[in-house]
Order: sequence, then C-alpha cells, then structure tokens
Amino acid sequence: MGEGAIIGPDTPVAELAARYPAVRVVLSRYGFGSYEDEEPPAGSVAGFAGERGIPPERLVGEIERVLDLSRREPPPASFLALLETHEHLNELFLLHQEALLAQDIPLAAELLKQVSEGQREHIKVEEEILLPVYARAGKIPGGDPKFYINEHRKMVRILDHFEEMLPRLMDEGQGTMRRRVIELFDEGYWFKRLLEHHDEREESILYPVLDRVTTEEERRELLERCL
Repeated sequence: MGEGAIIGPDTPVAELAARYPAVRVVLSRYGFGSYEDEEPPAGSVAGFAGERGIPPERLVGEIERVLDLSRREPPPASFLALLETHEHLNELFLLHQEALLAQDIPLAAELLKQVSEGQREHIKVEEEILLPVYARAGKIPGGDPKFYINEHRKMVRILDHFEEMLPRLMDEGQGTMRRRVIELFDEGYWFKRLLEHHDEREESILYPVLDRVTTEEERRELLERCL
C-alpha cells in the first residue's frame, strides 16, 4: 500500500494495522482486544464494520483521520500553522491515551514519543525565534514571556514523567497496571488543562502581537527562519 493510497471499505484491515500501528487504536473502539495477544482481524474494513453494526463510512473516516496523523509531519512553524501544530499534538496525545486505555503500552509509548518530540520542537521554535521578537512589544498584561517559558518547563517535566512511567507498566501485574493507568489518566487531565491554557494564551496574545510588531517583510524573514 503506497503512502497516498485511498482507504476504502474493501481495504484489508490487517494491512492497515501492520503499516500504521495507530490504526489499532481505532479498532479498539469497536471491540478489538489486547494488541499484544491478538492478530489484526482478517477481512476488509467493511467486513469489520458490518460485524460490529457500524456504518463502514464512519470507520473509514476514523481510520483516515489517524492515517493523516501517521503519514504527515507536524505543520511548519508559521503564525497560522502553529495553531495547526497545537491541534496535531493534542490529537496525538488523545491517541496515546486511547492506546493506554487498551493497555497497549508499546503503542502508547510510541505515540507519547511523537508528542514529546513535537512539543519540544515547538517549544524550541517559540523560545529561540518567536519570543525574542515578541519582546519588542514591551509589557503586556497576561502575556509576559516568562509565562510562556514557565509553562513550557511544566510541559517538559510532565512529559519526562510520563516517559519514565510507561516502561515500568510493562513489569506490573494486570491489576496493578490498571491502577497505574488510572493514575496516568489523572495526571494527563492536568497536562491537557495546562495545554489548553497555554494554547489559548498563544492564540489570543502571542500570535496577534507578533503580527503587530513585525512588518510584512520581517514576517516573511521570520517565517523562513521558523521553517
């Protein structure tokens, strides 16, 4: 199956799951059990959907959404695309949590690694390229650069903690693992709240201010550096 192949009702499920492991997250929503113990179901997407009484087009749509994340890199770091980067990373984190819920720890770790790498690159672009330009605006109520930097540090600490905890789950018994997964979900709630607050601050303050303090020519040069 090529990278640009169209996914349809007749596409073999096992082929999709083998090429794009995150597809298993979608399958788990409809009764596909332990990833480590089960082979991907045989048959087509339509057959899998029909056995579970769901419209094939709905399953195709959910798979396509995951494939879009699996196939592409995060959007380039421009003022407009940075908002898309937020959405991209947030969706990856939700897929990570779905894998965690299904106790597929290797897949959860793989998805968390993508989240962590994406967030760190996003932070690097903001701190090294965008915030020095943003500082031209002077003091902005609720938008001091230290707010962004402090929130970045909190994000990294939480991600470091998640990445440290996941391998330990592999050594836990089934009952203990469930408890640890619940704990990670509780911590994940606060991580998502932090992201939501941070994203809102950037959307309402950081990016509009950057537009205001740069000329069109400067913006082009700045975006080239971000790219």
